[in-house]
Amino acid sequence: MEVSRSILLMSVLALGAFAIPMQVTVNQRQNECLYDKLEEGEYVTMSVFLLSGANLKATATLEGPIAPNDVSSALELYEGGEQFSANGEQEVVRFKTVVDFEHLSTGTGDDDEEDEEPIDAKDPDALEKRRQRREKQREAFLLAKQKREEKRILQQKKLREDGEPFQYTTKATKAGWYKACVQATFTQVVAEIELRKASELGGLDDSGHIRSYESKAAMDEDTELEKDTASQEGIKDEDFEETRDKIKDLRRLLNEIQSMQQKERRRLSVHAETNEHSQSRMALSSLLETLLFMAVTGFQ
Repeated sequence: MEVSRSILLMSVLALGAFAIPMQVTVNQRQNECLYDKLEEGEYVTMSVFLLSGANLKATATLEGPIAPNDVSSALELYEGGEQFSANGEQEVVRFKTVVDFEHLSTGTGDDDEEDEEPIDAKDPDALEKRRQRREKQREAFLLAKQKREEKRILQQKKLREDGEPFQYTTKATKAGWYKACVQATFTQVVAEIELRKASELGGLDDSGHIRSYESKAAMDEDTELEKDTASQEGIKDEDFEETRDKIKDLRRLLNEIQSMQQKERRRLSVHAETNEHSQSRMALSSLLETLLFMAVTGFQ
């Protein structure tokens, strides 16, 4: 069983060799890009996650082909990318969107208020009606505040259950160099960028995007394990089958753990940033609402 233990150890160690998305600091109004060659009709996935910044919003773009496949100079690629923006050619990839991680954990939207008819000052019950209206307004104010807090907690819970990056998948219209960029349109941000293509990682997964490097590594290990035989390892067939099954189960478990750790790291990062950004805004908003309510009550 010493050989089988060695096989198990090598499989576990191989799990640490997965690719990690490139992490970059993008200065305000600047771009950071990844470049890669694509063949005509090849699927490609751009992945973006914003980790930190004064405002977790940025612009993500995927464009190409910006240059032919035979270009090897960084300067030529940069110049090709600059010229591409001014090019009006139709059969190209031009994708641009704002990715917003800032408002994942904060409530949005206002509660509708019901208009009430004014109270006639000559009404003998005017004082009592005003008292009842103030009490009704107070209850509505407290209920609306409670709803906003419940909504905020619910959205924070949803954030803790997600931690997924923004992903966009498309097909290359022509062969050539393509670029995926993050532009800090609003403020400086720290972002994770990844560009995955089908020729390296295979086809699409169940989510409709190119499978991850972790998933590809796991599939390659499965293939290698299936090629291996008990005679090559010098052990009994039953021992070999048992060890191979344990390796597969252990690898799947470690894959799940690594994926959960990555999501948790992202969730904690975004959660800390949004809490810090929204704390002062929430305190100010609460104060203004209270002052406004007191002013309206005093006026009435």
